[in-house]
Amino acid sequence: MGCEALAQKDIAPAGEAPGRIVSARTVTTGTVGPYCEIKGYVAPQVRFELRLPTQNWTQRLMFSGCGGFFGRVEFRIRASEGCEAIDNGEIALVTSDLGHDAPDGNANTVWAANNRQGKIDYGYRGVHVVTVIAKAILARYYGQPQAYAYFNGCSDGGREGMMEAQRYPGDFNGIIAGASVIGDAANNTVFHAWNARQSAAADGAAVLKPQDLAVLHKAALDACDLAGDGVRDGVVGDPRACRFDPAIAACRGGQSQGCLSAAQVAAARAMYGGPVDEMGRPLYFGRPVGSELAWGSPDNGEMVGAFVRYLVSDDILDFDLAKFPFDRAWFDRLHGLASVYNATNPDIDAFQKAGGKLIMWHGWGDPGVPPMSSVTYYESLLKRYGPATASFARLFMLPGVGHCGGGDGPDRMNLTDAIFAWVEDGTAPASVIALRKSYGRTVQTRPVFPYPSNSRYRGAGDPALASSFAEATPQ
Repeated sequence: MGCEALAQKDIAPAGEAPGRIVSARTVTTGTVGPYCEIKGYVAPQVRFELRLPTQNWTQRLMFSGCGGFFGRVEFRIRASEGCEAIDNGEIALVTSDLGHDAPDGNANTVWAANNRQGKIDYGYRGVHVVTVIAKAILARYYGQPQAYAYFNGCSDGGREGMMEAQRYPGDFNGIIAGASVIGDAANNTVFHAWNARQSAAADGAAVLKPQDLAVLHKAALDACDLAGDGVRDGVVGDPRACRFDPAIAACRGGQSQGCLSAAQVAAARAMYGGPVDEMGRPLYFGRPVGSELAWGSPDNGEMVGAFVRYLVSDDILDFDLAKFPFDRAWFDRLHGLASVYNATNPDIDAFQKAGGKLIMWHGWGDPGVPPMSSVTYYESLLKRYGPATASFARLFMLPGVGHCGGGDGPDRMNLTDAIFAWVEDGTAPASVIALRKSYGRTVQTRPVFPYPSNSRYRGAGDPALASSFAEATPQ
């Protein structure tokens, strides 16, 4: 049917929440290809936007995951460098605000106050109901359903994808989940609160200023640059392969420049180590060695406060970063609604049996979502499924890459074509090539192999070229 004819129509898939198409129009300018732009919402108030190509549709639907606590309708197509189907506008795209309006960002979670449904829509339901509605609209418009459905997201978008595999295994044939905040309840509370407390002195001043972080980063590279990949290239190949003590950069013998004070060394150690409880037991993961330049200025805990006040409980809680308790009782209370937010369940039997394929990825230099959270989850899959895990789920760890990109290492890649090939042709990704670009020019390439393998320098050749690296098993 025509695009504009879809406007102001109700969509009520059997057994699912009804939706409403508010507007539908054909967009022909400012885009690589014309598409039918459809805006609407699913009850009670999960807004969405669906873009249906009017020509050259490849019979694919892709859900674009979002980030943070969201509250906006915004497309973020990740890990698609050089994907022609994306670049040429040949895929139907859909995204959602996850059931609330928060245009001013992650500090605004007032929408969740006394709103259990809003919490559920953010936690797991919002993606599912929009996916169901998108498929129903798409079938009306084209006169046939999509051949394949995909999800692609990073950060909270990665968590959304993981949640789909765990809760709604029939929604997508393939899922790309990057830097997934799978431990949402801990990541957005104790992890960020711990780092915020370490980063600021009693007067609120930064403990580690940019010049201090540069000193710390240099010391980390001096100690760990060879770790994992065997080459000095300014990238820590695998932070786990190096035991770095920031005390190596401590000021000595009256030195005051280009070194770290005792307080700065202590803060760095604490952030590498991660939050601990009153008995010194780990509460969550720490920041990886190599991520120092992205630690930034002192954090006032605004994002933590937003999560604690309105998302942790059905009650509204008080928050004071200075009094934030790192103890087991408080940690347990922070997890009161973890079943709504966390995507840590390794039971994805139904997704596997349905033929679903999952590609996880994470940067080894991510300071905002600890890379070990993805490694630990994938290890739980290996424990459950054994060698069969690789037949439906693979994890790619990117050396030196920050949160969803950036950092010291090559951060651009095309996992979209990789998931297409895996789902549609049965060709599993044996490796991906990560690129680093400067002003549009590729300046470095590096192969990335499925975990637990990594890429190791062959001992000869240009370290900026992927051909100089081979697959290796960590020692």
